[in-house]
Amino acid sequence: MDGDVALMERPAGRRRQPPTITVSMQDGEPLLALSLEYDDHDTPQADIAVEVVELAKAAPWILPQPHLTTPSPEEAEEPSPHRLRSPAAALLEAHRPGPELARKLERTALADADDATLVEVVAAWEREVAWAAAQQARAIAELGRRRSAGGPRSARSTVFEVEARLSVTRYAAEARVTTAEALEEFPAVADALAAGRIDLRKANVLLLEEWLSPDERRVVHDKLLPDADLYTAPQLRDMMRREALTANPAAAAKRHAKACADREVRIEPAPDSMAWVSAYLRADDAERVRVVVDAMAQGAKAPGDGRTLPQLRADVFSDVFRRMADSGKDLAGRDLPRLQRRSPHLQVTVAGGTLLGIDDEPAILGGYGPIPADLAREIAQDATWRALFTDAATGEFVALSSKAYRPGADLTRTIVARDVTCVFPGCRIPAWACEIDHIDSYDEARKELVAQTDKHRCDAKCHGHHDVKTVGLWDSSRDPTTGEVTWTAPTGHQYVRKPVRPPGPPPRPTDKDDDPPPF
Repeated sequence: MDGDVALMERPAGRRRQPPTITVSMQDGEPLLALSLEYDDHDTPQADIAVEVVELAKAAPWILPQPHLTTPSPEEAEEPSPHRLRSPAAALLEAHRPGPELARKLERTALADADDATLVEVVAAWEREVAWAAAQQARAIAELGRRRSAGGPRSARSTVFEVEARLSVTRYAAEARVTTAEALEEFPAVADALAAGRIDLRKANVLLLEEWLSPDERRVVHDKLLPDADLYTAPQLRDMMRREALTANPAAAAKRHAKACADREVRIEPAPDSMAWVSAYLRADDAERVRVVVDAMAQGAKAPGDGRTLPQLRADVFSDVFRRMADSGKDLAGRDLPRLQRRSPHLQVTVAGGTLLGIDDEPAILGGYGPIPADLAREIAQDATWRALFTDAATGEFVALSSKAYRPGADLTRTIVARDVTCVFPGCRIPAWACEIDHIDSYDEARKELVAQTDKHRCDAKCHGHHDVKTVGLWDSSRDPTTGEVTWTAPTGHQYVRKPVRPPGPPPRPTDKDDDPPPF
């Protein structure tokens, strides 16, 4: 890419012309020509115009515009909010998100761009992310409208379809559906998101933080949206709270009651065999937890104890639940409820060789996933273990069948150990907290003729995924050879949930003519 500079004398009486850049093609290559008057060659306008020519290599998308001028700040209709001097940066700053901006960003040579342009490339991609989120939300909202026409149960399928297609958790899918529905109700926020003036996190603060009536929320949006791009999401959240409390104190009390009804505890897996425990509580209850845990941690500190205060807080917190799990009783001394015919317990599936220290194959902690062999052996020291045999050819657990509708204790334990979690793709609800479902509906008329309750005809499903399968919105089938569970969505999309293989060495290969295993 070549660039020429032409200096021109200005005839007497002619108005001063701003520097201009013209683009032409020469031998198949773009040629930039910069024209400026002789007595303008050392002015800021001329310097900026020369810079445009230099930046053309870094930002080739400038070229389709044949006449670029750099007006003075007083003449500019919309001056750069950040007072940018780089023409390429200023053009990016003013560009609305969408396919055209993505094409320009993709063509930008980052190595040749100036620092200001690089910052604006980062900001432009952020606007593209917001724009894409807005477009995705529109599609989710349309899918939700179609599903809602079939009733409440059909409407729930929207979450499951998003969950399965995007391979995300149900919580993540519910969050996307909730945001999509809220954006439909509040188009001003949807427009700001699509324009890239706010990101998805800020949009959710405006849409979901603090319970307000739709009219009250729109009034708050009118106040906060114009400058929402200047604040962080936590700052916007504080503003929302302040507005909600002052708008209508009586309504604020009702909102608090509703929010209190949504209190919950969540467990989120973390790396390195760790997890987060978070609780959504009334503010005073949360503070009570904090001061009690702090006091317990201080009291647990003994001379020579090398644990830090944060470590002590975590230990005394988990010790409360460890004692209840070991005793089978709650803090009031009452028996803990039984699930799947057993008291609440940890489910760890570990190979016999690993348990004996012969190898270090990872174990599986129900509801979490793989954990190191050392941690599994540590858990095993104070645990009660039940042996479950596996088929040497497939690696799957072996169990007896039953003609009864409800699976027996042995079969239930086998299915829980085999499935580990709900068998819907991506669902992490532990199998021991799920319902044992007949993949094909149990036929009372055939109950004396054939065993319909066995490990091939039953699996573990959480209540929500069991429900949509029972009412016929979704269908599932299980391949007894591979252990794969295939789900079919209302759209015909199919999703496969791979089996969770038992820990330990892989099954040994067998010939088709081999006799079946003896157990």
